[in-house]
Amino acid sequence: MSDSGKKTLGAVLLILLTIAGLISLYQVAFDVWMTAYPYANAEIWKQRLWVRLITTAVIGALWVVTLAWLIRTRRRGHSRTSNG
Repeated sequence: MSDSGKKTLGAVLLILLTIAGLISLYQVAFDVWMTAYPYANAEIWKQRLWVRLITTAVIGALWVVTLAWLIRTRRRGHSRTSNG
């Protein structure tokens, strides 16, 4: 795959992970709210909250790895053009 193809793939992946992260944060906020709601079954919502928190952490880790990969790919591309 060419460098521009890798950059495009990385950018698309970063955008998708950002959207997934925002949705996951919304779900975490909703689960926190439902845990505090007096008429809801708090145990079920606490369990869902932990699942959502783990999902959010995984999405965040993938986002950081993708960003680091994009930066590394960009720096490699700049060093080739300036030295070549």
